[in-house]
Amino acid sequence: MRDVVRILVIAAALLVLAALAWKWIPRFYNYYTAGERILQVPAFPEIKEFYPELYNQILSDTRAAILRGGNMEEIIADNGQQLAALLQNDLPLASPEATSAFITSFIHVFEKAGDKDPGCCVDLINGDDRCMWSLMSPAEKDDVLRAIALIIRSSRTNPAKLSNQKQAVKDVGRISSDVVAKYGPDIDYTAQSPLTDEEKKKVCFAIADLYSGTLKLPPERSSDAIKYLLSGTGEEPQQ
Repeated sequence: MRDVVRILVIAAALLVLAALAWKWIPRFYNYYTAGERILQVPAFPEIKEFYPELYNQILSDTRAAILRGGNMEEIIADNGQQLAALLQNDLPLASPEATSAFITSFIHVFEKAGDKDPGCCVDLINGDDRCMWSLMSPAEKDDVLRAIALIIRSSRTNPAKLSNQKQAVKDVGRISSDVVAKYGPDIDYTAQSPLTDEEKKKVCFAIADLYSGTLKLPPERSSDAIKYLLSGTGEEPQQ
């Protein structure tokens, strides 16, 4: 279960960061005001402040896209992976408020996928984020963007490493055991083997419950649990 969540968060990062281009940049019709308008997008003021070189590259690519008629595919291809890598580096150093906001923004989406299209969860686990993004409402997308802004700012201004790994291991182990007991030990939660529709549904709700379980902990323990989940198996964070 631990490695599943790490895969999901990495895929979610790619999903959200790619969506920055698709949702907002097509509105920047004016070449000369693109710099002003891009800063209205949540998280971009933080990218400009803390990663100016990347911001300038995205702005340059945006202006080039406007001149070509608004094709956003190259912006995503050229910058999406780098943005995702920054988020993966920053999230383990983010504040409890930021990690909580990020995880909270996805819980309802997994529940929605369980009810409407369980195959979306399997797609996301396997690296295809398109279906999951289409399930998100505009408000849910904005919640994620605001969470990303919190992650970047808190990790750059007041970094908070995983503070108590031993407790995090206990907390994640207990929550994971409760989730597996609820949905069954025979399901492949990594979705690497064929799943029935009912099993896919259970995977969606299991991930949502795992996220929810971490948020029920006190703030600092919750943040540690999330960071421990992100560290992945065999890749323990430094104390």
